[in-house]
Amino acid sequence: MKFKNYSMEDYEAVCSFLIELNRESKNHINWNWARLEWMMEHPEFDKSLMNSIGLWTDSEKVVGAAIYDMDFGEAFCGVLPEYSVIYPEILEYAYSKLKDRNGLGIAICNDNTKEISAAKLAGFSLAGQTETIMSIRLDDILSVQLPDNFSFAELDPTKEPYAFQWLLWQGFDHGTDRAAFERDGEIIPEISVFRRHFNPTLSIAAKNSEGEYVSYCCLWYSDKTDYAYVEPVCTVPAYRGKGIAKAVIFEALNHAKNLGAKKAYVISDTEFYKRLGFEKEYEFSFLWKKSLIVNGTEYHIVKLLGKGKGGYSYLAKCGEKYVVVKQIHHEPCSYYTFGNKIEAERNDYQRLLNAGIRIPEMFDIDIENERIVKEYIDGDTIFDMVKRGESVVDFLPQVREMAELAKAAGLNIDYFPTNFVVQNGLLYYIDYECNNYMEEWSFENWGIKYWSRSEEFETYLKQH
Repeated sequence: MKFKNYSMEDYEAVCSFLIELNRESKNHINWNWARLEWMMEHPEFDKSLMNSIGLWTDSEKVVGAAIYDMDFGEAFCGVLPEYSVIYPEILEYAYSKLKDRNGLGIAICNDNTKEISAAKLAGFSLAGQTETIMSIRLDDILSVQLPDNFSFAELDPTKEPYAFQWLLWQGFDHGTDRAAFERDGEIIPEISVFRRHFNPTLSIAAKNSEGEYVSYCCLWYSDKTDYAYVEPVCTVPAYRGKGIAKAVIFEALNHAKNLGAKKAYVISDTEFYKRLGFEKEYEFSFLWKKSLIVNGTEYHIVKLLGKGKGGYSYLAKCGEKYVVVKQIHHEPCSYYTFGNKIEAERNDYQRLLNAGIRIPEMFDIDIENERIVKEYIDGDTIFDMVKRGESVVDFLPQVREMAELAKAAGLNIDYFPTNFVVQNGLLYYIDYECNNYMEEWSFENWGIKYWSRSEEFETYLKQH
């Protein structure tokens, strides 16, 4: 058995490995040959890192692989059953070579208890993050009903690259402004080679009466398998809710059935696919291996608690003590202007303490690496309670008291309900963010709208 780093000459061998891995059991179906093919030509896939993909071979046959997902930080680790003894080695390689500054996450089928146990032994921990695979049997031809004045068409990106990219731009909610698309869309003027196994008869779109593409479904099928893979599906916003997407998907599924597919898989858990007849078949759980060093002390990351405007917050453990470690990030935020984030955290913490607002204690701060260690307040967030339909009226006096203290100190805090945790009946403001007081951002004028199942709250849920 030999190890090698991936090169483009290995592409077909890796596809064959993924096909064989999913032949007898489908508990790696979240990573099948079609997902690899779709990913490798995706505009967000970082091709410069491809040599980091690790392959384990036996007589030139790929028997194991560690493949990053789009970019470093998440990966797939798989091995043929008869070579399972090398799975720990694959995990070790993946963590060493494919992690980012936040560590490495892998998704393992809940039915695959052996791999989950091996990952835990390798230092990975369940993160509470899941990925659902749904499927639909293709026993019979599906009834296709396209609304009047619409028609089906095969959409081949190699022949109509502009139309294809413009449809996906709209369909994935980047906007409907063509000028913005042409300015910001990084349009590929000519797609000379579009994935090695692309079949235009499985690339189905719907056109309106003006000949514009308004909905799209692409399937991936190999005659070496008995299933099709759905990726991507999208519809221009103005044409949603009319049954067009259903018709396009069913048309593509019928084509796949005629080619020999007995089933189709999609990575989703949405009601949309359930209404089409897809059923949940597998659930995959994410396991993460992370550690962050704060001024020389190592904290083992248990799970991601949340991502805010200024950073990622993790539940972490040092010895037997649970804490929160916040890693500052510098992603752009269109509605907020930042200064020095780590210094702001330290200064805001002191301002909140001086104001008398109940907050978690700051235990440590690492200026160089932009990391903070603070007290872990274990409990439900107000957001979670509202989302479950629970009344939070009993906590309004406490948040209003915080608002009065903040105003008296000339401050606003971020009243969005994810920032408040209830522990033993007491409300804690768990973020350290505060700003100079402005009436429009007070609790009564802004925050309270999200402390119930309001229109604003429902809109937020739909967007996230």
